[in-house]
Amino acid sequence: MNIDQLYAAYFNDIYRFVFSLTKNRSLTEDIVQETFTRAYLNLDSFRNQPNKAWLFTVSRNIFYDHLRKNRRMVDIEYDFSIIPDTVSSPEEKLFEKENIQKVREEIMNLRENYRDALICFYVKELTYKEAAKEMNVTESNFKSILFRAKQNLKRSLERKGE
Repeated sequence: MNIDQLYAAYFNDIYRFVFSLTKNRSLTEDIVQETFTRAYLNLDSFRNQPNKAWLFTVSRNIFYDHLRKNRRMVDIEYDFSIIPDTVSSPEEKLFEKENIQKVREEIMNLRENYRDALICFYVKELTYKEAAKEMNVTESNFKSILFRAKQNLKRSLERKGE
């Protein structure tokens, strides 16, 4: 089998395989071209003719080589303008502080076991099991209390127009 027959027989399969790895047409074309170039250069050294499996292996290895060589390079096509601006304005910071204060006030107005459940889980960051143990209830009971606490807090904040 000569290189033309090899190319005609396997080009589409190799191209689809490499494209599934790269998701980039230009890079795919480069890797496929390199695959068939290597096949051509090594055609005489095969006892048997190169086959589809060998071409897949060569193309995969070329792809891995590309990844290793370009690991540290930044993709210059990436649009960094879509990264959200994390710097808050003074107005946003004030609004956030006011909201946090209102939520704290509403939490303090809840029943004691609801308040304790919210504090254990969200402030102390205890697991369900740890929080249940601290409150001297079962884990499933703690989950129910926490659910009801969140529902009551939500209703309370909605009534106040928050």
